[in-house]
Amino acid sequence: MNNFSFNRFSQALRWVVGVNFRNLMIWTLGYMVGIFLGEQLFFIFNSDYDVANLLGNISQFCTIFILIALGVGLSTVFYDLNKKTRREAFLMLPASNLEKFLAAVAYATIVWTFFVALSFVVGDTLRMVYRGLVNGDEWISTVPMVLNTIQPGFVETFAQESSLEYLVMNTFVLSAFMVWFHSLYILGGTLMRKYSFVVSSIMLILFMALLGWLTGHFHLQIFSSSWEGDHYVGQYVGPLAYVLAVVLPLLSFFNYWASYRIFKGMQLITNKWTNYDFH
Repeated sequence: MNNFSFNRFSQALRWVVGVNFRNLMIWTLGYMVGIFLGEQLFFIFNSDYDVANLLGNISQFCTIFILIALGVGLSTVFYDLNKKTRREAFLMLPASNLEKFLAAVAYATIVWTFFVALSFVVGDTLRMVYRGLVNGDEWISTVPMVLNTIQPGFVETFAQESSLEYLVMNTFVLSAFMVWFHSLYILGGTLMRKYSFVVSSIMLILFMALLGWLTGHFHLQIFSSSWEGDHYVGQYVGPLAYVLAVVLPLLSFFNYWASYRIFKGMQLITNKWTNYDFH
């Protein structure tokens, strides 16, 4: 099995989806209820707010909720293999290590993301229908607002007075950060058998804190607005953007490489906390 086979990969992915389908449905239902109840609480405790502003706040809450849900999915990429029987069955699948690894990553990335999005859409729709029928509110969905919030920022920059350098660097750095985010939680989910989401999130917070310290201590900027008096000129690229354009892809490559290496070394009996024996 030295050559990659899409057929073996698809069969492995089908096995992963089938084994995790029950838990996937439970998480999806939980996310749906969480979105519905969370949006309802916003209306209950902010009844005097303007509806447009309130929906804007709800969309920000949903965006954070979705990002956390995606992080949970990525960081639990191999969580269901903690049981010896499932781990044995997965490792014995008639597929190469790369095909099995990519099948698990595809499940956590594509399948999980689809059901997180589905739970959000259904939960938000239930809120909209409930508020419309019971309270007589206008039927306004927060789905377009959330999509506008989570879409890469470079989409809006084309309407601004910005240089080609800024447009290219903004696109590249944002894309590199999203890839690094994905690789970080995949590495956490591959390495840690317990508290993988917590460990990955701590690493993310530390990285963001380091960026904040570099920005404040050395007065380095990633991107910044340029003004001439009261006139807005455009956006310019700071030196830290070029550093991130190099560092983030390198970190992402290392995370994916380390994740695959750890996966190849998985045994039926392993450490209580990690999937890798450091001794």
